[in-house]
Amino acid sequence: MKQLRSICVAIVFTTSFAINSSSQTANNSSPAAAVFVATTPCDDISKSLFHIPSTSQAQMMTWDLRLYHDPKTSAPATFNLVCTYGMPRQGTRGFMDGATTIELKGSWIIDKGTKENSKAVVCKLTADNSPISLLFLRPNENILHLLDANKNLVVGNGAWSYTLNSTKPVDLSSNKINSQKIISENLSYDSAVFDGRTPCYNPLLSLTGQQVPRCQLIKCRIVLYRDVNTHEPTNFQLYTVHVGGGDTRYSTVGKWTVLQGTKTDEKTVLYQLQPKSEMPQSPLTFMKGDDNILFLLDTEMNCMAGNDYCSFTFNRIRK
Repeated sequence: MKQLRSICVAIVFTTSFAINSSSQTANNSSPAAAVFVATTPCDDISKSLFHIPSTSQAQMMTWDLRLYHDPKTSAPATFNLVCTYGMPRQGTRGFMDGATTIELKGSWIIDKGTKENSKAVVCKLTADNSPISLLFLRPNENILHLLDANKNLVVGNGAWSYTLNSTKPVDLSSNKINSQKIISENLSYDSAVFDGRTPCYNPLLSLTGQQVPRCQLIKCRIVLYRDVNTHEPTNFQLYTVHVGGGDTRYSTVGKWTVLQGTKTDEKTVLYQLQPKSEMPQSPLTFMKGDDNILFLLDTEMNCMAGNDYCSFTFNRIRK
């Protein structure tokens, strides 16, 4: 009888161990989610997308988006999105009391085409048990930018953009850099103003020639001018404020040109700004999302990931 009990215990222990091992193996084989975070405006567009009452006084929204892939095929599978919206607490990156959180789960797929670029990669998210559907432009693996229902890039404001940033950016430095060519573009303005708030680690710091201690973010404004007769690019002005460490200010001027071609799309339009300086300086290059959105590129022509509060996206400000 004792021998029979020992056999039964052994069978139960072995079965339990096998189940636990199988469960652990399954969990380990599931790929980790690609996580994208952001702080964006909570304006009429946000409220419409998330069915937030138009009477809401909310001005800011935080995003935590997790995209999962099928563990066997690596195809897009499910997503989990947590958004919190409310009034920003002055002097902090948080909310005042009374913020509201929305959580959505569902599936996502890769789609093609925006209003500006028919070949652009688009992520389409469809929520379960909800009419909410979201579209994002994916310039590369490291950033997503919100699109409206007509696949236009959503324009932010001087404080925040609608760009979501990867928490673990992929190294794209090994990609080959294609040569660019200067092109003419029928610009529809005499001047255009673009505002952005960026993290402190970026090509803009090379213009100042110094690191700013305790820098928290950089407030930026770019003014692009064109010739009123030829409609060709002429001069630009760049203004920056390094927030933190005394709010160091910097400004520069120079010439800008329109280029075409990146490592992933030979049709992509670029704006390149060459500062006027006695010492040689590297130009600043932006990828044109459309007439209202510019993405700052690194020295190898890649879109860069920001953080949960700032991005490298510049929004056109219309006055």
